[in-house]
Amino acid sequence: MPRPDASQKDFNEPSGPTAENAKINEEAASIASYIADMSDEMAKLASRCDMPMLCYFLNLARAEADMRARELGGYPIDRSA
Repeated sequence: MPRPDASQKDFNEPSGPTAENAKINEEAASIASYIADMSDEMAKLASRCDMPMLCYFLNLARAEADMRARELGGYPIDRSA
């Protein structure tokens, strides 16, 4: 008997996005956007307090969260204000 291969698709699974998957992605995008917003605020605080390394890492976290939010269908946050 052949061993199951992880690359083989289960043909009983529905293809395409389901309503449940869409809701999960929407929630994840919302959380990622929130993390991006909070990371941006903390990076600004770190910059004002002369903490360049902390500011750098917080900006990395912001960029990662923004990217993930866009991948999941969220909208980028306008931080120009």
